[in-house]
Formats: sequence, C-alpha cells, structure tokens
Amino acid sequence: MAVMMITGNAAVLPQSILVPVRTLTATIAAEMGEAVVGSEHYFALFAIGIVLFVISFAINVTADLFLHKRQ
Repeated sequence: MAVMMITGNAAVLPQSILVPVRTLTATIAAEMGEAVVGSEHYFALFAIGIVLFVISFAINVTADLFLHKRQ
C-alpha cells in the first residue's frame, strides 16, 4: 500500500520518469477485490503475478550464480 501511495497509483502509460505510475504489485492489490472469480480479469491478475515471480526468480538465480562464481 505504501508503494501505491508513493508512485501515484495512476493506471496510465507514463510519458516521462516524473509522472505517476501504477506498479504491477499495486495493480494486483488494487484490483483483486473487484475481479470476478474465473473471469479474464481474474486470470490476468494471476498472469501478472506469474510475471513478477519469473522476474524475481531470474534476479535471484543470476545473483546466486554471480555469488557462487567468485568462490
């Protein structure tokens, strides 16, 4: 919720780095309560979650490989 307030929570494509945005996690948090179970909107929110998982997994694997390469 803090991220939603800091970034401005605007669901638009940003034109510059200084305009309000909505992060992927904020989108899930803001819209999950409104999504009808089984609808396309519901599954799109879960797809966003999968994208976030893949990104964080890739970052963790890269960091792990980098740290163990030095040893």
